[in-house]
Amino acid sequence: MKEEIMLVKIHNTLADGKDYYEATRGNWLVSARRFPYIQYVVGVNRGKIVCAFIPEQWETIEEGGRRKKRFEGVEASLEILQKLRQKESEIVRIFRGKNPIKYLSLDKLEEM
Repeated sequence: MKEEIMLVKIHNTLADGKDYYEATRGNWLVSARRFPYIQYVVGVNRGKIVCAFIPEQWETIEEGGRRKKRFEGVEASLEILQKLRQKESEIVRIFRGKNPIKYLSLDKLEEM
């Protein structure tokens, strides 16, 4: 696997009153084998990139009988967020369908 960005839809969680960090950090159905490759977790709200974080640690929680993951991390630099926003229309295009999580390799981002 290559270094990647995990894109997550957060509009429902924001509607519940959570801030960008809490909405983006989880709880997601993510394979633990992906953790070493995820460089950024990006929150997408109704087709707009609104935040980006660097996950530093992942934890597993039980929710509804399922083992979900969430991260603890720090906000990504403004430079990273601006770079993602410059390519927002191309990035968000991969988010068609109902799945709340999509992945984008850093190599693919550079090609956009």
